[in-house]
Amino acid sequence: MREQKGVGVGPTMKEKEKTVYYRFVEQVLNSLRIAHVRRFPHKHDPRKYGVWAHAALFALKQLEDKTYRFIVDMVAEMPRILALLEIEQAPHWTTLQKAVKRLQGTIASRLVASFVQRTKSQRVRAGIDSTGLQPTRASAYYTTVIKKDKKMRRKIRRHIKLSTVVDLDHQLPMSFKVRRGPASDHWDAQPLVRAAHRIKKIKSLDADKGYTKEELRRLVVEECGAEDRIKVKNPEVPIWRTKGEYLKKAKRKKLRANYRSLCETYHSVLKRITGSQVRATSVHMQNKEVAFKVFACSALRRAITSLFKELFYKAQKTKPLYTSEDRLISVYRDFSL
Repeated sequence: MREQKGVGVGPTMKEKEKTVYYRFVEQVLNSLRIAHVRRFPHKHDPRKYGVWAHAALFALKQLEDKTYRFIVDMVAEMPRILALLEIEQAPHWTTLQKAVKRLQGTIASRLVASFVQRTKSQRVRAGIDSTGLQPTRASAYYTTVIKKDKKMRRKIRRHIKLSTVVDLDHQLPMSFKVRRGPASDHWDAQPLVRAAHRIKKIKSLDADKGYTKEELRRLVVEECGAEDRIKVKNPEVPIWRTKGEYLKKAKRKKLRANYRSLCETYHSVLKRITGSQVRATSVHMQNKEVAFKVFACSALRRAITSLFKELFYKAQKTKPLYTSEDRLISVYRDFSL
């Protein structure tokens, strides 16, 4: 006979559908496992939480753009997330804050690269761009340098600059660099392109006029063996007055498709999901927060992709989706909403 469910006993894991939060934490743990990050790095570490649990909670904090207190209270009400992290209870918010300070600075770059390495593409179409983030959550009134002379008053224009090389085919970041702006785009362009090419080979590079430099074009063509699709800064200057072999070739060639907008789309999605402000006050923690914002955006994209695939194949088993062309178009329209 079937046993009746007692009071307080919920349905099993198979009966419940996985939420976006559950899939997000799954993607975070998979990336930690693939990047060979040890759960307990040191021999005598207490076996209570570990690096995996702290990194997952910190990524969830950047996804929600909340404080440490709020995210710990939220996870405490999620028993399935706690069971997935293999911990009995959520850590104290000060424990999480101190554990994040101990995380390695390069761990986020390794985790971000693991998402691109798992794609099936052998060569990717890449794009490089930069965006600005606010280093404080204070209002514009408090970020103004107030002086007695009103004409001498000015706003603080220092901001956090994030430069990213993005896989335009999958909308996933390959390499990134965080520094204080305003700063030139050329400072980080060549190291980022080299790092992205080591992760996965590049077949073309799209960039705006701020990256038009002969050294970067030579790097893309000769070292990476990719197509140079960087915009020309001064197209009105004739070719015979232009210096640089690859800059002259770029002026002779006309680009038909514009893939650079996909890189701007990625930065727009990053700010809309994780916010354009950081909560930390020190430079070290600000850089770490921005890095985990990039990581959280990649994990969320993979989680939503897995959810869409499950919904698609589940609907394919229940209803015939390919009965007509109109039916197929309506299904994709519903997924895009």
